[in-house]
Amino acid sequence: MNILWLHQYFATPQGWGAARTYELARRFVRAGHAVDVICCAGYDASLAPTGSMPTDADGVRVFVSGTPYRPHMGFIRRILSFLRFTGYALWFVVRRGRRYDVIIASSGPLTLALPALTGRWLFRTPFVFEVIDVWPDSAIAAGVLRNPILKAMSFRVEALAYAHAAAIVTCSTGMTARVAGKLTGNRTKTRAGESGAAAGHRPPPPLLTIPNGCDVAMFAPDETRRRATRERLGVAEGQLVAFYAGAMGVSNAVDDLVEAVERTARDDRVIWWIAGDGAEAGKLKHAIGQRGRWFGTVSRSELPDLYAAADVNVVTFRHEPLFFENSPNKFFDGLAAGLPAVFNRSTWLAPWLETYACGLACDTDAPGAWLAGTIQELAADPARLQRMKRGARRLAEEEEFNRDRQAQQYLDALEQVRHATGYP
Repeated sequence: MNILWLHQYFATPQGWGAARTYELARRFVRAGHAVDVICCAGYDASLAPTGSMPTDADGVRVFVSGTPYRPHMGFIRRILSFLRFTGYALWFVVRRGRRYDVIIASSGPLTLALPALTGRWLFRTPFVFEVIDVWPDSAIAAGVLRNPILKAMSFRVEALAYAHAAAIVTCSTGMTARVAGKLTGNRTKTRAGESGAAAGHRPPPPLLTIPNGCDVAMFAPDETRRRATRERLGVAEGQLVAFYAGAMGVSNAVDDLVEAVERTARDDRVIWWIAGDGAEAGKLKHAIGQRGRWFGTVSRSELPDLYAAADVNVVTFRHEPLFFENSPNKFFDGLAAGLPAVFNRSTWLAPWLETYACGLACDTDAPGAWLAGTIQELAADPARLQRMKRGARRLAEEEEFNRDRQAQQYLDALEQVRHATGYP
């Protein structure tokens, strides 16, 4: 197959963004398929704008737009970035779209549905709509999208994407249920004559859940590396390192982290390591002060050393119901490194945390205090901490989150889309 993948946030291990697309795409190539990715360099500074010629990433041809993007941008600048990148992808599809057997459009941003729809309408190329973030719901829940006109436009684009996709892939069971509900709602509106969505004229597209995966080789626990990194970074024997890596935006409940850091400030058993960036980074950096280490943005290739040397993987999201569905990359990286996860809220991943005894999720209305107390309890119980670490690594090695298995599952879906009959 010739596959075109539209993903503005694509990153290689040299970047600091999520590597889901990279990891799956390179496995597609290894299986004998050709993959072209359209992206910008917002999460990977190693990707320079390529013009009309691609760069190579482990056999994946990557076309890099010069579109500026950083997660700490304000709302207007982010919207302009999304539109500019969408224009770049749209022009690419118009010029070269005919050569592809299938298009994958990864959202967010939701605007990437537009070039995929264009390929479908111009060349009858089927597309898979990948829901990494349920837009516009998540933007509304985070308080970022408030304008009623933009909301209406976003819901319209979302309805078109769901209606005309040949298949939909999500990252969690909760996202799948949410999208299934939207598909049902769109079909009901169509029958009532309230919507122009085409979904009422054919069966709804198949829905597939492929969560983020664990890179078990890249993050394999290594005691020699652990000791060397802890010694280099000044961690004393018996101290617990609580590690948070990733985005620090309005969706990430940074205030919970700040409170947890402040509440453990006088506990010499606990050290905080923070890596990442975002609009809320400043308040967390100020709170860390001398209580830990601030790394800022680090490449994914640097993370294995930090995960190997840490003890607890801290995962935080806003407390709106929608964020229950999130499939955080940091959680899966931590599993692969054998780190128990501590969530500041309920999560769809709770059954695995319980079955493998490899993590805890806050069930109180004081998440900052709960995080601090839970981390201190683990610092005081090294035996329990070691049991949880072993459970985390066991879960990482299960087939559910195995990258190779997930890539084959994805390829099977793409083959079905390619050969499906009756795709209008």
